[in-house]
Amino acid sequence: MRLRLKSFVKWWVNLRKSSEFRNLLTYTVFVAIAALFWVILTLNDSVQHGTMVNVKITNKPDSVTFISEVPKTIHVEIKDKGSGLMRSAYFRTPTVNLNFRDLAAEGQFICSHSDLRAALKETFGINATILSCSIDSLRLVYTDRPGKNVPVQVSVVARPRAGYIVYGNPASEPLRVTAYGPREILDTLHRVFTKTYVESDLAESVTFVSELKPIKGVRLIPSSVKVNINVEPLVAKEELVSVMAENVPQDESLLLFPSKVRVSYYVPMSEFSLEKKRVRVVTDYNEVASHRGERLPLKIELIDAVNTIHPMLHSDSVEYTLVR
Repeated sequence: MRLRLKSFVKWWVNLRKSSEFRNLLTYTVFVAIAALFWVILTLNDSVQHGTMVNVKITNKPDSVTFISEVPKTIHVEIKDKGSGLMRSAYFRTPTVNLNFRDLAAEGQFICSHSDLRAALKETFGINATILSCSIDSLRLVYTDRPGKNVPVQVSVVARPRAGYIVYGNPASEPLRVTAYGPREILDTLHRVFTKTYVESDLAESVTFVSELKPIKGVRLIPSSVKVNINVEPLVAKEELVSVMAENVPQDESLLLFPSKVRVSYYVPMSEFSLEKKRVRVVTDYNEVASHRGERLPLKIELIDAVNTIHPMLHSDSVEYTLVR
């Protein structure tokens, strides 16, 4: 390492003493001086320049909410000396300030063509010429009424892959949003909806951002929500279920053998260890007349029809004895 460092130092000393290095240094100095003079001359010339300008509304009360969408930026074509553009546009994103107190009245914020040009003049300086602007004027609707908290209805059709289940209904985050607008509209507004989506062949949980469906004359904050679709694998489960006899007269009884039968079904993985009644197995006394001396058929009924999938009886009938 030291040998390499000594070699580099020796090479650098020799290079500095060479005539080629002095010539290169002299050339570089003259180029830098020429570039400096060119910049000075250029800064005195008029230049046309296009730039994005941030829009900021100042002195807005906290109680005021804009119903109309306030533009974040506008595009402006200006003409000015290079020195002026260097101060106002070259090395930063300029901001045009629109005073709420001066331009707002009776639920409307109106910035006319002349108002906007005057505000841009303040941003870029009196010597700048505004050649064009992406907007000619601004007319924004606002309200000072408090908002209404409304629930979000998720409009999603979710189809799982075979062997999976959509566990629970697709939900939004947040569950509620705030709506701002005229009282006559808010009084009839009870929920807002996401855009409609169809998600198919799902084998895992999904989260995505959805815009809320716009409502004319209403501002929703936030205007988009996260949509969560919970997907779980299905697992097989078995249990012994007591057979219930239906429509048995009060002066008679049915003795069933076996009194319990095995049932199998699929459940979401998170519910596998839960002890809850999911199915009931029944036989009907009215079937005795057609099955005298034989077996009575069984049927299965779902208690939890949403999260109990493909229920199946291991026995389709039981023996019986009629006691009077």
